[in-house]
Parts: sequence; C-alpha cells; structure tokens
Amino acid sequence: MTDSYLLHNGTRVFTDSSERPSMASFMLAYFSAVKGKKNVLEMCSGSGIVSFWNYDRGFCGKTVMVDIRSDQLKLADMTASANGLDVETVNGDASSYRSDERFDAVICNPPFFNEQDQSADPDKKAFRHENGLDPDSLFRTAALNLKQRGHLYFCHVPERLADIFESLRNNGLEPKTIRFCRHSADRLPFLVLVDAIFKGGKKLTVLPDLCVMDKEGNYTAEMMDICEEDYV
Repeated sequence: MTDSYLLHNGTRVFTDSSERPSMASFMLAYFSAVKGKKNVLEMCSGSGIVSFWNYDRGFCGKTVMVDIRSDQLKLADMTASANGLDVETVNGDASSYRSDERFDAVICNPPFFNEQDQSADPDKKAFRHENGLDPDSLFRTAALNLKQRGHLYFCHVPERLADIFESLRNNGLEPKTIRFCRHSADRLPFLVLVDAIFKGGKKLTVLPDLCVMDKEGNYTAEMMDICEEDYV
C-alpha cells in the first residue's frame, strides 16, 4: 500500500506504508547535504528518501538511483514526477553498476549485515543483508563511478569501522569526516556516518556525536530538524 508525506519545504514523497524510511536514511541525508547543480548516484536507494530530502533542502542537480527492488523504484519515479525532479531510476544490482559519466557524489545506505543470520523474509533479506554488496564491493563500485575528489557518503554500524577504513583505502577512497550517532548521550553509538573522498588526502575529522534524544527523553532540536514532525 502506498503512503506519502510532505518534507519540510513541500516535497511530497511516496513510500510503502509497510516500510517506513529508516532513521539512518534521514541522518545520512542530513550528513551528506548535497547542494547545487551536481550529478549524484544513490546506490541501494529504495524509494529515494535520502536524495529527495536533499532536493527538498536545495539540491537542484540530477540523481541516478540504483536498487534491486523494482517496487521501490516505482515509488521513487512517482515522487520525481510529482515534484518535477531530474531523477533516473535503474533496476539492478548496485555492486555491478557502471555509468558512462562520473559523479560528483555517491550516496549509499547499504545493508549492514553479512551472510550469517539472514532473515527468512525475502524482502527484508534483500535490503538488510549484504548478499554480495559487502563494503569492498560497495567501495569499488563507488570509486569506478566517482570523479576525482568526488565524495562518497554512507552509513554503517560502528563495530565494522576498522574493516571499512581498510577497504576504503584499498579502493582509493580516503575517509575524511565521520560522525557517530547515539540514541542518547549515555548510550553507545548505533550508527556511524562517513564522508570519504576519491583520491583525497589523509586527514580525518571526527564531528561531535549526533544524539536522537536529550536527557529528558525528548527528541533533540537537531533530530527534529532532520526528520519530519510526523515521522518522529
């Protein structure tokens, strides 16, 4: 069943009512914040919430969305058409995507979990488990599609960060900025946001943590700006 809601600046986004966009997707959109007239590739795009959030906040370029699930791409097409946005959708395996053009940025909210302990639900298995799109495959594909000094923005689980950094460098991508996300200041991070640059210099900046809730148990002002009021 199809649902829709308005982003802050009036962009109407269509989603599957049984699959709400994740909080990680909103955090990644906020972290990437692509502006201007650029070419962007969103891998594992789903219905495109990350890119449409960026359009709503001022991005005015072209986005190519790649996902293995055709039903999600149909929703992305509906959103692009309803809002007059320059979006191309590609139904296929993100790990094998190659474009004739190079992109200014690649954005990806990838599956976090490896081949073990896979869900029996085929839909959940498709977007939660790597199934061939491990970090090395993701970073190799990003490097093949990025302009020199283009940005790769992605999120992942903190416990895999050491392997992620090694794989980034093996594929010519240098981690430049990271930000940990916590449910509250007294809890361990559940997510890390990463900005890596293709053929970038070796200098890493760690931003202050992003907290979902304040000490009173209310959503922080930053989270209220990131997510929509009816979402949180």
